[in-house]
Amino acid sequence: MQNVQKTDLSSVHGTDRVHTGADLVIDTLVGLGAEKVFNIVGLGMLGLGRAFLNRRNEIGYVGHLNETNLSLMAQGYARQTGKPTFCIVYHSSGTALAMMSLTTAWADNVPMVLLSTTGARMTSGRDQYAATPRSLTEISTQYTKWNYDITTPERIPEILARAWEIASTPPMGPVHISIPSDLYETELSGPLPREGFARLYRYSNPCADETGLSEAAALLRNARRPVLLCGSEVGRLRAVDEMITLAEALGTPVISEQDPSCLGFPTSHAQYVGTPSANKALLQEADVVLAVGFEFTEKGDFGETSILPRSARLATLSSDPMLLAKQLWPDLALHGHPQPSLRRLAELLEKQPVAAATKTQHLERCSAQRKIRVAAIAEADAIPGDQSPVPQKKLLREVYSHYGKDWIVIQAGSTLGWHVDTMYEFDDPLNFHAVSGKASAQGWGAPAAMGVQMGAPGRRVVALLGDGNLMFSATCIWGAVQQDLPVVFVVNNNQGWACIPDGIDATYDTRTETSASEAMAWTWGSAPIDYTGFARSLGLEAERVTTANELGVCLEKAKASNRPWLIEVIGE
Repeated sequence: MQNVQKTDLSSVHGTDRVHTGADLVIDTLVGLGAEKVFNIVGLGMLGLGRAFLNRRNEIGYVGHLNETNLSLMAQGYARQTGKPTFCIVYHSSGTALAMMSLTTAWADNVPMVLLSTTGARMTSGRDQYAATPRSLTEISTQYTKWNYDITTPERIPEILARAWEIASTPPMGPVHISIPSDLYETELSGPLPREGFARLYRYSNPCADETGLSEAAALLRNARRPVLLCGSEVGRLRAVDEMITLAEALGTPVISEQDPSCLGFPTSHAQYVGTPSANKALLQEADVVLAVGFEFTEKGDFGETSILPRSARLATLSSDPMLLAKQLWPDLALHGHPQPSLRRLAELLEKQPVAAATKTQHLERCSAQRKIRVAAIAEADAIPGDQSPVPQKKLLREVYSHYGKDWIVIQAGSTLGWHVDTMYEFDDPLNFHAVSGKASAQGWGAPAAMGVQMGAPGRRVVALLGDGNLMFSATCIWGAVQQDLPVVFVVNNNQGWACIPDGIDATYDTRTETSASEAMAWTWGSAPIDYTGFARSLGLEAERVTTANELGVCLEKAKASNRPWLIEVIGE
């Protein structure tokens, strides 16, 4: 069930009030329970801008410098709150700039509504100012659950309400709506069109079929070397407790997606063993695998092989019918919400439990893999704190030692991401956000971190960024000051897209010279980029550190200040 506090607008506004289309947009968002709206105003949207200005005490308004950063902030907010977030952008250019956010919202099932302003109806099709040759929503049809072009002001409440419900119904995802600019100025009087949104309470939490769950329970009960694959959907749909209960009933190793957008299992748990790349041998010997909301995302590299052996019996469970039989063909597909489905599966295993000796063997397999993780952490902790440049593993351990238990972590560093799973233990898996392996979005991290911070005002957020990732969207950090967001941006300055030459060298057994890498614009060590100076010019506190010891001191300063900070780490 989804129960969102909504407002009955008939008690707020009299029925004889003259409304514009812009008022209807705001009324609808307030009535749906939206607490913030993300918007950049341009020509043709001045009436909407005026309405938001006059009514900013009714709904939080977030503006910014460009639509890419704005829409990524909106996406971060939606990821954290789990509620549909409306991002209103400008004509064709603003829509195009927001497309990166829309593609990642599709990949990571984020309930986001993109509302594009388009040309006035009286000039449509004439190649008018900021023109679109055809429907503006055609741009996004591959990445959305629903698209619609509003044509009359009376339809505004209905269409926005439908967009809210469609985006937030599992499998969640983005919706794209267009609205002609003249509708913002159109006046309506008398009773408002359709204001009954407060009536709706959605009850939708379907359990997978009982027969299928019984078959899955039997497969797991009788398996000799079972593995649980925990996908991002488990965290996204808040089924973490149910996943833990099932895992503990079985004693089996739990593996996350290779590049998860969020986590569905505590990485500090004794049965969590890491990602597929760190557990190739464990997966190749598996005889039964249950994949819950799990993306078997292929990279598309030449010679790429399946992570599972052909002999393994695979069962899949997801609320998304598209995920049940996509990259790998399962023996058993269970369609249902993970919360009730995992709960029922655990109940079936409680009635007929796994044999005690078998469960002990499963736990021993977990223990062997956990020892490898513990040893890797101990090795990183032993790196001297005065070493410079700062090794990435040491950087992560230093951040963990100061922020690890309570802070929300945004992972957006390409090379840092290779180490986060092992070096950063999460007791609460919902404290982690990233872009999944299904998506691609350099520059995502900093604006998304700001949106997450808006969605968790009582918490603190740390963004782990590569310098290349920050360079893509650097102007966004001004918004942290403008919105008074106490995000700490930790930037690993290794002077470029180090993952590119490193990847080429590892794949082809070569050694790319620094001069060649800079000529290709993969690195930029010869450019004296001053990240701290730039951050300070925008109003942030900022410092550059060269050792892990200095980083620890700076992290504590940032924590105590409760203001937006940028810490530039001279790293490897």
